[in-house]
Amino acid sequence: MRPDRRRTGLWRAGAQALLFSLSSFSAASAFDSVPRRIASLNLTADEILVEILPLDRLVAATAAADDAGTSNVAGRLPPGVARFRRAEMERLLALSPDLVVVSEYTDPDFLRLVERSGMRVHRMRGLDSLAGFRAAILELGRAVGEEQGAVRLVERYDAVLAELSRRLAGVAKPRVLYWAGGMTAGRGTAIGALIEAAGAVNVGHELGVEGIAPIGAERAFVADPDTVLVGEGWKTTEALRAHPLLSRLRAVQQGRIVAMPTELLVTLSHHAAEACWYLSWALHPDRVPRPRP
Repeated sequence: MRPDRRRTGLWRAGAQALLFSLSSFSAASAFDSVPRRIASLNLTADEILVEILPLDRLVAATAAADDAGTSNVAGRLPPGVARFRRAEMERLLALSPDLVVVSEYTDPDFLRLVERSGMRVHRMRGLDSLAGFRAAILELGRAVGEEQGAVRLVERYDAVLAELSRRLAGVAKPRVLYWAGGMTAGRGTAIGALIEAAGAVNVGHELGVEGIAPIGAERAFVADPDTVLVGEGWKTTEALRAHPLLSRLRAVQQGRIVAMPTELLVTLSHHAAEACWYLSWALHPDRVPRPRP
């Protein structure tokens, strides 16, 4: 009986190994295949996927995508696409996505839950520079199986930035301070990159600020920027003009406040090229024509 038991044991071990091998192969094949049910849990992905993806493959997007004051794709998502205002694991599982797109800013605890669930995840990174946006678009295109669409989108993005660079060659650069309730944008920020691409000097970078950080009214006043950049609709312009110290800024007194459409100011997608064009026009109207509505 011992030989039979040994053979039986060997057969069972072999069968288990084969099943494990097949399941591993199946999982690997699934991860290599083009995802057909994609859930976007960040606005940047919403804005890109609307351009490169057949929308019947998009099962979820952020609720912010419908907000005209925040999103550059408001009104473009079909009503059948689920909207997420916050991370909801049960709702996400019910949709059975085969790819979930998150960003480097996604809550880490929620991200761990998604990864443990076995759902495939694509995490967008490098969203703090114009080059980073470009790379993120191409990486997302590869992740969803739409490389050619992503390449075409990047070509349009590159063309706008190249045209701006040509128009702004040799321009005198004003010193621009981004201001949002005491916060400014320094080195390593998308807004800082926007200011510099628009033919200006980022005062936040000059001041040695890292990331988005507070600087205080006194420091902003001493910096004496040529122009102050704010978000449209945040009532920041009114607050500047009413502030006991900042109302005395040379830029504020001379009306050199650029109130930029918020959806362009905060975008982390290919729409950053439009944002650069808008700010360039506001700062250098002799070089850059007014952007289209």
